[in-house]
Amino acid sequence: MTRHRGFTLIELSIALAITGLVALLVYAAADAGYDTRRRLDASRRSLQSARAMRILLQDALRNARPAVRIGDSAFTLEKGRGPAGQPADRLIFVTGGGLAPLAGGRDWLVRVEPSTNGLGFSALPLDGSRGGRFVGRLDGVTGLKVRVKGAGLDTAWADRWARPSSVPKAVELTYWTAAGPVGLPLLVALPLGGPP
Repeated sequence: MTRHRGFTLIELSIALAITGLVALLVYAAADAGYDTRRRLDASRRSLQSARAMRILLQDALRNARPAVRIGDSAFTLEKGRGPAGQPADRLIFVTGGGLAPLAGGRDWLVRVEPSTNGLGFSALPLDGSRGGRFVGRLDGVTGLKVRVKGAGLDTAWADRWARPSSVPKAVELTYWTAAGPVGLPLLVALPLGGPP
């Protein structure tokens, strides 16, 4: 009796099972890598969005302007609370804006307010021109706490601003979520701050 050289059916079955197991492990590792990359990309976009909003707010506040005419409002701080009890302050001010999209030598009316959809930022040109409106939103931020520092002898941080025709010496903005404050506060010194 002669034996033929080759593989038995059991040996082939074991080889196929091992190959299938290796392929399954490779697929799981690749899928985990793609999932990690997707989460990192989302995190990077979120951080870039937060940085862009921070730069935009910082520029707008640094270029805040006092009222030109007596009785006009230049800086308004409205205190509020969100549905989860977090601060939900609203800030409205006039700015000259130095960086795009608020550049162009115009004055802008800026409104910053939190909502359940995120921290909203809107700017309207005060010269009445069309097509200049800018709107942005920072997702995930559902609260905003604003504190101001007065000029002169009143240099303590305060939660209220009682002189709407002038701008404060400095502003502190703290972003909030339902879990609490997020990151470090944004501190901005306003060069034109102080009484008119």
